[in-house]
Amino acid sequence: MKIIDLQKTDKTPEIILDDEKKFFQIKGNCLPENIRDFSAVVTEKFDEYLNQWSSGTTISDKPDVFRVIFRLGYFNSAAAKFLADVLIMTNNYIQQGYAIKIYWYFDVEDHDMLEAGEEISQMVSVPMEFVAMVKGD
Repeated sequence: MKIIDLQKTDKTPEIILDDEKKFFQIKGNCLPENIRDFSAVVTEKFDEYLNQWSSGTTISDKPDVFRVIFRLGYFNSAAAKFLADVLIMTNNYIQQGYAIKIYWYFDVEDHDMLEAGEEISQMVSVPMEFVAMVKGD
């Protein structure tokens, strides 16, 4: 069941939070007109979901790894704060021992996107797996 299912536009990414498949994905370009309004809705629902997902059961009762996936084409500096907020929120659960993996996909030829992911990862001290894609993946 999809908790969040926002379709992409020219300025906003597709955002999916799928409870059944256990993933949260941000895919596309992220440069919304008003980043606060855009990000507030997403981070609030994501935080609510993580709270529900983690409450009432022990860590060992969660056999499936929850995946947080970034597949960005471009994002502006205002959106970087939104991405960092998502990572910080996610890291709080990782630090508690929940099985969450973070993936940062980038085009194999887009070194800037790889560097941006590495910088955000270091800035918020969150481990990420970097995955190179060939155009069209």
